[in-house]
Amino acid sequence: MKLSHVWPLFLLPLSGIALATPDPLLRVVVASPAMPTNSNSNSCTIDGNGKVIVQHTVNISTSGPSLTSREVRAAKLSVAEIKAVIATAAQGTITGKATTGGYTHQYFAYQTQNSHTQKIFLLDKVGGGLINDSLAVTPLTKFMDSVCGDLSFVPYQDTAKAKFSEVVFDTYGVKAAAEVCGQANNGFGTPGSAGACDGTPTGDYYMHIALDQIAQKIAATPPADATTASVTVVQPDNNHMTITATAATTNGLNGETYILNGTYYNSGFLIWSVDPVSTCKGVGIC
Repeated sequence: MKLSHVWPLFLLPLSGIALATPDPLLRVVVASPAMPTNSNSNSCTIDGNGKVIVQHTVNISTSGPSLTSREVRAAKLSVAEIKAVIATAAQGTITGKATTGGYTHQYFAYQTQNSHTQKIFLLDKVGGGLINDSLAVTPLTKFMDSVCGDLSFVPYQDTAKAKFSEVVFDTYGVKAAAEVCGQANNGFGTPGSAGACDGTPTGDYYMHIALDQIAQKIAATPPADATTASVTVVQPDNNHMTITATAATTNGLNGETYILNGTYYNSGFLIWSVDPVSTCKGVGIC
């Protein structure tokens, strides 16, 4: 049998094909302030294909060359579980204002849905900027630190103010649970009654869980890394609540307190304020 047509077969070199870049899952970026010379940045990206990409950059000048190193290594990741925790972090409420002009040590997560990738802010370790109140923030940031290693180069790392920012952070989950409880019950409830937002086992379930999770975290933290000694709640009546976080007496801290006063108004508003008697204010670390 004779073929009437012969079709040529063309083989394209792989170098000519643009391969899709895997979506990032997690990223941590440490950066110095923008300066005319010698500004620094370190970053670590964990992607969905199990790659860990660590990059270090020193910008010699704003318009000149950069000194850059890039390391790519493989890691066996539980991708499905990581994505599930990221989905929880995406539900967190982000408040505050982004810091500008200073050192930053920021953590991000990424969620892809319908070909659209959403960047989710998790934490700025320096403190004082944006806040994501999701309880998923702590496990994700600790996971990134364990996988990426220490990327820090900034002088805030060992200061009491930086350490105390972790004490403040430990109030976020309790504060978020109190807000949900207050809105659901049109107030904090009668102290000691079923469903009250007082954190007791007979009160609101989520308030109790939030306090229990913080207590477990504190108990599991090695003394050398301890920053928070306790987080407690006092709810005197339906319209008022006080959350008190007390620092440890290690890592440059000396048992300073951070006290949040919450007032629930019958119109449905809940307003928080930092009590001026908080001892962290007197030493300038909050």
